[in-house]
Amino acid sequence: MAINNTNAVSTKLGVDVSSTYIRLEIYLGTGQQAEIGYHVYADKAAYLAGENMINNVLDFDFSNHGTGILAAADVNLDNLHDLAIAELEVRGLDAAELAKADLV
Repeated sequence: MAINNTNAVSTKLGVDVSSTYIRLEIYLGTGQQAEIGYHVYADKAAYLAGENMINNVLDFDFSNHGTGILAAADVNLDNLHDLAIAELEVRGLDAAELAKADLV
């Protein structure tokens, strides 16, 4: 599961990165709760090559977030993608620039 992000994100050194590949790590807890981890890479090729995440150099909050209690019907890949995108929008990214990728 991933999100292709075409929002520009600045690094801590002030350099804009025009796009990133955000791999989602989903941790399912008890009681139908989920924790979504955002693992950010320069692009999909960097992820596939086993390169390191770039979260620590970006000046944006890509920390994990908890979903709270979900209805059983909402614990699915498509909905978890939607929740991840909605959270990134709350944090300041334009949702129109976030596209679901690699659903399987």
